[in-house]
Amino acid sequence: MRMMLSYRTAGRIAWRETRSSLAKFLFVVLAVAAGVGALSGVRGFSQSFRSMLLKESRTVMAADLIARQFTMPTDEQVAALDTLNGRGVERTWITETFTMAAAAAPDATPVLVALKAVDPAKYPFYGSVKLQPDMPLVSALTPDTAALGEDLLIRLHLGVGDSVRVGAKEFRIVAMIVSEPDRMSASLNVGMRLMISRAALERTGLIQLGSRASQRYLFKLDANAPPVEQVRRTIRHALPTSMVADFRESHPIITNGLDQATTFLSLISLIALIVAAIGVGMAMHAHLQQKMDHIAVMKSLGGTSAEIIRIYVLQTMMLGLLGGLAGVAVGRVVEQVFPLLIKKYFSIYAAMSWHIVAAGQGIAVGVLTTLLFTLPPLLAIRKIRPALILRRDMPEAKLPWRRRIVEGRAALVAGGLILTGIAAIATWLAESPRVGGYFAGGLTASLIALSVVAWGLLRLVRLFLSRSPVRVPSLVRQGIANLYRQGNQAQAILVSLGLGVMFTLTVYLVQESLVDQIVKTAPPGAPNVFLVGVTEAQVEPLKALILKQDGVLGPPEFVPRVAARLLTANGAPVPRRFLFTTNVMWEAEQPEYARVLEGRWWSRGTTEPVVSVAMETAKTLNIMLGSWIEMQASGRTIRARVVAVHQWQNRRFMPTSAFVFNPPALEGLPVSFDGGVRMRPSSVGALQRASFAKFPTVTVVNIADALEIVQQVVDQIALVIRFLSAFAIAAGAVILAASVAGTRFRRLREVVILKTLGATRRQVVRIFSVEFLTLGAVAGLMGSILAAIFSGLLLRRLLNAQFQFDPAATLLAIAFTALLANASGWLASFRILRQKPLEVLREE
Repeated sequence: MRMMLSYRTAGRIAWRETRSSLAKFLFVVLAVAAGVGALSGVRGFSQSFRSMLLKESRTVMAADLIARQFTMPTDEQVAALDTLNGRGVERTWITETFTMAAAAAPDATPVLVALKAVDPAKYPFYGSVKLQPDMPLVSALTPDTAALGEDLLIRLHLGVGDSVRVGAKEFRIVAMIVSEPDRMSASLNVGMRLMISRAALERTGLIQLGSRASQRYLFKLDANAPPVEQVRRTIRHALPTSMVADFRESHPIITNGLDQATTFLSLISLIALIVAAIGVGMAMHAHLQQKMDHIAVMKSLGGTSAEIIRIYVLQTMMLGLLGGLAGVAVGRVVEQVFPLLIKKYFSIYAAMSWHIVAAGQGIAVGVLTTLLFTLPPLLAIRKIRPALILRRDMPEAKLPWRRRIVEGRAALVAGGLILTGIAAIATWLAESPRVGGYFAGGLTASLIALSVVAWGLLRLVRLFLSRSPVRVPSLVRQGIANLYRQGNQAQAILVSLGLGVMFTLTVYLVQESLVDQIVKTAPPGAPNVFLVGVTEAQVEPLKALILKQDGVLGPPEFVPRVAARLLTANGAPVPRRFLFTTNVMWEAEQPEYARVLEGRWWSRGTTEPVVSVAMETAKTLNIMLGSWIEMQASGRTIRARVVAVHQWQNRRFMPTSAFVFNPPALEGLPVSFDGGVRMRPSSVGALQRASFAKFPTVTVVNIADALEIVQQVVDQIALVIRFLSAFAIAAGAVILAASVAGTRFRRLREVVILKTLGATRRQVVRIFSVEFLTLGAVAGLMGSILAAIFSGLLLRRLLNAQFQFDPAATLLAIAFTALLANASGWLASFRILRQKPLEVLREE
């Protein structure tokens, strides 16, 4: 007689088992909640932020439309924009650039600042600039005053009422900048901030013919203005090299960056969810081991494997759903934390609310992932045979080795399904099959590496225990031996916890190594001080000034740059991405760090306009030797013949260009120079002071100042990544607690036996603590080893930097993981110590 099991009956059985075992599965639900919380929190914040951008887009841009370019507008462009003035379109002009600023004292060392020049009578069209003390911007900024960010005031040891020197002039500090509505859409939204009026900018003399700075134009449409699309077309026609955006699309750079960040952080959150899913698989495996007799009885009564699998599939879905629902609540907390993590650069925060789509995605991914990782134990139900289970103490209960190999194919099929499913989920989240494939491949490689290292480390621990030349205390021996307790699943715990440690430590090591290597991997003689915004008339006097300074380790080098726009190549229009203004340069002779791949470099006396094109650009535009290119610079068309194709060497630390002309081709055009020199670090301050005194419009960038700006950005990104990767560590710790809870009965018997043999509670505590600490230390060591390997590969292969081992961070990671594992283990087992031996022995 065959037992017919409907979905409804299977659901009731699954719910009854889940409810009766909820304490055992509580940790599993919490692990899933951690992963789903990270995922739904990231995507929920992204949706809230996007909604804010659409709702507050005018405030984010401080205008209805913006246009940005990196060249000064020509008279024709200004005239074209002026045609909008009488049609209900207001305009204001913002200039943003890096420059030097210093206290008014004669011996003050200048620092690098992000300068923003505005017309306070019009800026901003929407929103407001908050100052401290509170005052309107129009009354704060005059031709003689400035407002500074708090970090700049601290760095210069200045306060409101003091004076700051910018360019050739001094300005009185009237307020501290608290917030700007358009900071996130600004060209320079990092670094120490300084705001002045456009009239003050004229006084400084910083912007000259050929200077390169970000020119941002804000437009406001009055009630009688033309439609926004018509105004946009007019702006694009007037400023063909600019990037134009309007309030309907928010800000493309921000939204594109938001999309990329959401994808990346979603995949990080998926790692935490996969760690949790591994724990679900472990818990289900232990659960089914305890339910073998029940399964055997159901099969004896006519139940099929498919019907029994149906019960536990539904149970898995219930666990995933419970974890998903709890994770949505966790995600709300993550959404609230995110604005705090990025508040340095984003002063407008979205009103966080429940997002059905993000919550649904998190729950769906949580359920699907848990189902995938419970496939192996669920498929194992098919191999359970009543006769073998009910007679498992008899010799014939063990299957022949050939049979075991044949039945192992199911595990391979399950592994393939897991890999395919993870790739599909990653593709769905990233909306890219390529990204999904890379993610699944990288995760598989990581899990295999973790499993191999975990197996090796456990073997080493076991060999140490059995072959140690020194006597191991009995309590330590007993604690380490517990790692091999039946059903302990130490290797899976190490993989889960080690994955979180590996990911978090990798982020830290890359972050710490990258900025240092920018300096340490520089070849001997490479510049460590750069000079920006040098005019042609300043080049020779500035060289003479530099050579008089102490600590100069090499001759200064200056490279010309001319702002130009590519028009045609071989007579054909160029792709849209090449239409924007770029920097071109001239060289009379072949530069030391340029290698000619095709053709020949020109001789010094060549008067015909000729050009050498970088290899990548030549391939993209299908430019060959003998081709003609046309570029436009300052209203003049340059037509030159291609005579060479070059490639810049990696040792080149000065600015380069894809187009290098001979000097006659660019003669008479506005030009600025970038310089570089190698100096002893202790002498850089003296050069900055001397240059600032004689050439106040020249920006002298100490590499340390530039690295400080880079470090700010890297730290902000790493903070967010570490926050999310902490969920993976938390999930691993919860899985450890779940494993301990799953072996509670065996641990209870062990405690009873030890107490019966005379062990005290303190000795039992030491045994368990040795087990948990060893498990955590091995997981920390394993994660640290792989983090060092992956960090080295990432730095060398992708970032061209050298890996620097950090022993302090590694030891801290191992110690922290050991303590975390100890706390998690005791969280799940402290109740065992209260059991009295007689109570347990009576039940036996």
